[in-house]
Parts: sequence; structure tokens; C-alpha cells
Amino acid sequence: MYFSEITVYTTSEAADVVAYYLAEVCMDGVSISDPKDLYDNPSWDYKEDNIELGYGSEVAVKGYCNVEDTDRVLCFLRQNFPLIANAGSLRIEVNRVDGDAWVEKWKETFRPIETDKLVICPEWQTVVTSKKVFLMDSGVAFGTGQHETTSMCLQIAEQLPLCGKTVLDVGCGSGILGLCALLLGAKSAYLTDIDAQATEVALHNARINGLGDRAVVKTGNLTHGVDGAFDVVFANLTADVLQLLYKDLSRVIVSGAAVVVSGILDVKLPTVLETYSPKFYVKQILCKGEWRAALLEAK
Repeated sequence: MYFSEITVYTTSEAADVVAYYLAEVCMDGVSISDPKDLYDNPSWDYKEDNIELGYGSEVAVKGYCNVEDTDRVLCFLRQNFPLIANAGSLRIEVNRVDGDAWVEKWKETFRPIETDKLVICPEWQTVVTSKKVFLMDSGVAFGTGQHETTSMCLQIAEQLPLCGKTVLDVGCGSGILGLCALLLGAKSAYLTDIDAQATEVALHNARINGLGDRAVVKTGNLTHGVDGAFDVVFANLTADVLQLLYKDLSRVIVSGAAVVVSGILDVKLPTVLETYSPKFYVKQILCKGEWRAALLEAK
């Protein structure tokens, strides 16, 4: 099986944002190759001669997608790249790579991730811990909890009183947020994503963690077709999508519901909060790099 390798050339300042957009539509494991890393790491006291030859003058950000999804990925990137400031050329290269070899290499680099209350562990590995373990296979296409936007959501989730609560995970990807909420005590979780591959992975993760009887996983246009009123909502998306979802999210929550929004660039946070201000209080804002997440409470 073959995949498309998407390489975007950019600047050090914009590399994280470019990587975020690639991660939105590509497989997990987006990489950044920045020549500045050769010189900015104080822990390195030796480098091989001519190692710089492996780097170009620009930062190379790589992501991977199914060959049949290549046009869709490129369209998404070209629509969103004009939003990035000081991003360099944003030149895009597409190459075809041997998928089987790449997947095995990716699996070797995926290690358990530990939070305050959880250990997120690849299903092909084992871990010894007193914490709750969430086994997962992201299908090399969706979040593993490593990205700042997801880790901030998990940080907030671990602070919430989830016992007995009903949870909605909008744009669930691998299902990590909604399913981890169940491990943390939530009564039930409804997970939805527009990508059928995402919901297939999320359903698999629910089953391998013994959560299949408490999780509903649906493919659909985010909140479209979602019934009921939820106590907690996770929406790790983008600022633009969060603004579009404001009315729909307001429709499917109970009074006092906790809504966690993430995937927001720092410059777009004020706009998102202004959009949600008529019906939500801001309880907490988390920052990691250029990314922001907010815990909102329904009025």
C-alpha cells in the first residue's frame, strides 16, 4: 500500500502552524525538519560533518495521507495557508511512499503518553502503571494526544467532575477525548466526526478499552443529527469551525454545561470567545505555544 507524502516548505516561526493544518487532514506523526535545530539545542556537543546537507534553506514540514485523499488535502491546505503570516514560500511537494514500511517506522516512534491521571498507550505495547490506561490505535491518521491542542483538552478533562456525566466529542478523530472522559468516570459519550475513517478508528478504540456499551460513534457533519442535551462537550477543531458551530453546540447542552474548545491559534482566541460570549462564561484558558484552549460554562 502506498501513501502520499506531503512536504510544505516554510519558516521556523510558522512551522508549528503549518504542522497543525497538515495534522488536520493528514495522518498522525507530522514531522518538522528545521536546520535551526542543529544549532539551537544546547545539549548537543557534537555534530557530524556535512550534516547540514540533509536540510534545505527552509523548514520542511511533512505529513502523509491516503493517495486517493491527496487532492482533498491539497485543497484544504491552499485554502488555509493564506491565513498564516510570515510563512515563507509555502511551496508544496507531493511524493508517493511505501506505506507498509512507513507504518512500521511510525509504530516504532509512538510511545505511551502519561498525564496526571491517565497513560495513553499504543495497543501493540504494554505499560505498568497505577493510573488508568487508555489503549489506542490512531490508525496513523488521527490524534494520539501528543499535539498541544489535544493535551490541553485532556488537562481540562482531568480537572472536571465527570462522574455520571454525558459527554459529546465533536470532531472526535481517534476518539481520545470522549473515550478518556469515560475512563475518568463519565456515564456515556457520543462521538461524531465527518470522516468515516476517523469514526471507524474511534469505534475500534472504544471496543479495545471495553467502552463499547457506553459510547455511541457516528459519522456525520459534526453536530448534525445529534440529539439530546449533554453535560460536557469537547470540540478540538479550528477557530473558524468553532465559530460556525456556536449555535449548534448551544442547542445540545444542558444549563451549566462545560464546553471545552481547542485548536485555536492565539490571534483568533478573542474572536472565538466573543462569538460564544452571549451564552457562555469563560472559566479557564490554557496556553501551549501558539495554541489556546478554553473551558466555557453555559449560562
